[in-house]
Amino acid sequence: MIKQETLKDFFEYLNYINLNYENLTIKTNLSKEENIMANLACLTEEVWEVSTEISQKKIDSFKKEDLEDEIIDVLITNLLLAKACWIENLDKAVSRKIKKNNDRWY
Repeated sequence: MIKQETLKDFFEYLNYINLNYENLTIKTNLSKEENIMANLACLTEEVWEVSTEISQKKIDSFKKEDLEDEIIDVLITNLLLAKACWIENLDKAVSRKIKKNNDRWY
């Protein structure tokens, strides 16, 4: 689904954003709680943009690239939110969640 090299580049990009967050945004000197809320607000905005991309255009007329961009923004923002919430071991979290989902009856 995603090539290893692309994932490497993706996580390097996320790390860059995380390390330069205050320089890249107007949000400076945020407490941990404010940082989490700022990331959550960004996530809400990105999900809204995906929704808008789909709902403002008929399914057969939207540009696939625009939708892809918005969905990737949601993914990026979700991962930044996870980092803001001190979730550092995504491998462990993903594996645990996959196991939980596989153990369900559906």
